Amino acid sequence: MKNKKNKSYKRYKFSDKSQSIGGIFSTLFALSAVLSCIIAVWISFQHRGEGGLEVGVLGVVAVFLSGYGLYLGIRSFQEEEIFFLFSWIGSIGNSIILLSMMMLFLLGL
Repeated sequence: MKNKKNKSYKRYKFSDKSQSIGGIFSTLFALSAVLSCIIAVWISFQHRGEGGLEVGVLGVVAVFLSGYGLYLGIRSFQEEEIFFLFSWIGSIGNSIILLSMMMLFLLGL
């Protein structure tokens, strides 16, 4: 007879937990910040490096979006009885974007 303890069975966990609303919004803010950065790079490429005010505004918008998204992501860890997948994705994504934009700003000084 086969020993059931040695076999790896798929185990399903049924619960009434849901995803964190703050984590979902944090992830959406991260995606919006990435989109803003992509649009800024595209505009700069189209104008051969002379993007001007549009590129600067999109960069500042990306910083504010990622800053607020990081705030929401960190705050969403305080909610109870939820899954933290989107909280982690949003927090890590926004922190990477925020640090990248700050480094880009410091390199431009």
